[in-house]
Amino acid sequence: MRLVKMPRLGQDMEEGVIVEWLKSVGDEVREGEILAVIETDKAEVAFEAPTSGFLVAVLMDRGATAATGEPIAWIADDPTAQPLTPPASTAAGPSGPPRPAASPIREGTPKPAVKRPRRKPVSPLARRRAAELGVDLAGVEGTGPGGRVTAEDVAQAHQQAQSPAEGDRELSRMRRAIAAQMSKSAAVPQFQLIREVILHRLEHVGEGPEATYTDILLWATAQALEERPAVNSSWIDGDPPSVRVHPQVNLGFAVAIDAGLIVPVIRGAAALSLSEIALQRRRIEAAVRRGRLRGDQLQGGTFTVSNLGGAGVDEFIALVNPPEAGILAVGAVKPRPVLVDGHLTVAPTTRLTLSGDHRVFDGMEGALFLAAVVTQLESLQST
Repeated sequence: MRLVKMPRLGQDMEEGVIVEWLKSVGDEVREGEILAVIETDKAEVAFEAPTSGFLVAVLMDRGATAATGEPIAWIADDPTAQPLTPPASTAAGPSGPPRPAASPIREGTPKPAVKRPRRKPVSPLARRRAAELGVDLAGVEGTGPGGRVTAEDVAQAHQQAQSPAEGDRELSRMRRAIAAQMSKSAAVPQFQLIREVILHRLEHVGEGPEATYTDILLWATAQALEERPAVNSSWIDGDPPSVRVHPQVNLGFAVAIDAGLIVPVIRGAAALSLSEIALQRRRIEAAVRRGRLRGDQLQGGTFTVSNLGGAGVDEFIALVNPPEAGILAVGAVKPRPVLVDGHLTVAPTTRLTLSGDHRVFDGMEGALFLAAVVTQLESLQST
């Protein structure tokens, strides 16, 4: 019998909320199968079963908050096994009182039936956003499959009902998490380098139009990080402090959602082709919108790319996302006058701004990294 605990789904995660159990007591589960949806400060994450067996007890009901490492369920090889009592020291969270708990299965009792309340379909993330914004879901029209209410529907309803008002407002969990992370970033000594690069239209790229500008830049960035590992590093506080060079490129990319900003991660990005980067980016971004990210897709990043080109921003400075040492800000692709082989012409260009942790690497290393990005982009244009 194995005790399932609230996982740590991010470096700064201290507690999580059980949004939904996708298995009922008595169900068989397989290792790696999605067991529950857990809300962190950053997103709703799909929690995979850590082992195979039968779910014999759920210790935290839907909506309960549990600290990382706190028991939330039991999985056993025998579906009739009696769950053990978790250690008393872990039965309550940081605030002291015990969490709401569901009753475990008892030997000889039938598996409880799953109740399907008759109500309009609402995504867990939309329900959470409605609670945060004070939106009555009864008046929200769903645009998702089968009339399902999405987080975007809630945001639109809130915007329509809201009139300009002054005064303080409480921050959401995600906004508080972003504020804490950016406060850490502000303490990092950062420098910026800007370079304008030609980025030809997609039909001129060897791997075809399925790859967007974002995919192309993610691929080129990953290849450049492999070539310049000093940029793919982190500052480690200690006595004495040190710099950790990461063995692989885990590339984060910023995704804006209604509630704030999420930076999911493409792991081992330097080993992927452009088409594989494009496929993973699409799948991960879709998981962000559905609130079904896996824990490993939210942690372990070694560098981040933030693209505001789609919003019409020409160039901007992004803040380093600690413990990463660098972030690349990508502006809009626009036709601009450039010199090519001594001749003035107009070509589609974008402006790349690298922000770097000056403790980890210097300006020349950053310049060489940007040059490597340009070289990789040129290699695509020549194929």
